Amino acid sequence: MRRRRGSFFLTIFVCCIIVVCVVISLDLVGIVKLPEKFSLKKYLSNSIGTLGAGEEIYYPDYNATGLNAENKVTQDEVEIPEEVIPPVKDEETKIDYSVLNILNRENNGVVEPDYNVTDNSFFYTQLDTYGKTFYSRLYANLDNLKTGTYSVDFGTTFNELLHKSDGEQILTNAFQLSINALLLDHPEIFYLDVTKMYMFTEATTTVIGTTYKISIGPDSGNSYLMSEFYSLNDVYIAEDNLRTQLYSITSKLSGSNYDKILQVHNYLVDNINYDSSALEQESSHTIYGALVKKLAVCDGYAKAFKYILDSIGISCVEVCGIAQNSQGATESHAWNDVLLDGNWYAVDVTWDDPILSGGDGKLTNDLRYCYFLKGADTFYGTHQEDGYIVSNGEFRYPEISEVAYY
Repeated sequence: MRRRRGSFFLTIFVCCIIVVCVVISLDLVGIVKLPEKFSLKKYLSNSIGTLGAGEEIYYPDYNATGLNAENKVTQDEVEIPEEVIPPVKDEETKIDYSVLNILNRENNGVVEPDYNVTDNSFFYTQLDTYGKTFYSRLYANLDNLKTGTYSVDFGTTFNELLHKSDGEQILTNAFQLSINALLLDHPEIFYLDVTKMYMFTEATTTVIGTTYKISIGPDSGNSYLMSEFYSLNDVYIAEDNLRTQLYSITSKLSGSNYDKILQVHNYLVDNINYDSSALEQESSHTIYGALVKKLAVCDGYAKAFKYILDSIGISCVEVCGIAQNSQGATESHAWNDVLLDGNWYAVDVTWDDPILSGGDGKLTNDLRYCYFLKGADTFYGTHQEDGYIVSNGEFRYPEISEVAYY
């Protein structure tokens, strides 16, 4: 009897040991989760690292002035238009900014850009699958990103890629390209300082291997908003000011698409001053600087031109590159390609708004439209496209007409 009782307790003991081992094993592989004080994970080698932390995102630094004269005489400031409250657009004229319903043409994994998009997706279509994943998730979280501190969690989305020998480099390039594509496609995202945004990877190693989780957010305790925006409310106020300015401009446009493009070009030339200060403002690279503060550098002009044309359904792309000004200096520069009557043409609003000199300082038509709706035969004599953002990754731009529009 005693022997039977001892066997019974031994069996119970063995079963408990087996159950404990099974539960611990399931905890180690992540199927169940034990409280930390009972889990053996804390005794295993777990590591947390970062990808991109401490490295700034590359975004082109524009400084081209486009001087067309010998002595500088700045333009007089133009009175800011009276503020009006923009109406709500009806469904017939509303532009679809979705990045999730885009038809792409792919050939052997190389994405061909769609040159007729009007929904702010020109650069999105050129990203690989990883870049599109970053872009789409960031775009879907724009309201959260306006806080300046929100981290976008991608979980184990890129886990399989990061187990490949070149996975880290592929993902880093995709991240860089996606950030640039997002800002080039969407000039309305003016409030982010992407050089303060990082991609973090958490690598957790257990008995069954390593699992990688990715997130994008700020460095610890910092904000990735531009320095003049301190809170979500600041961003909302700036957006309201921009909508007011946009309506003030677009409500006065009339005529054909050519007429509207001309009117937008002239508005920017007449109302923006080039920021030639030694310490240019951050906002001078954005539509906020161009349209609200009336102060911009070349990419601010280019983004403002695209932002307005986007809002009225005219296809427009910001182009990055280098240009040689009238003094022979080569500088990083930004301009636009715009689609009109089935062909693409180049427009450089910045260089059509030169810092004048001599005489009465008036802008003649020869200067005002020197770079307006130009073709490749003349425009590429001073401008050169450069779509390289990272190694083995570049953006392509529309093939513009060989000759000017007029």
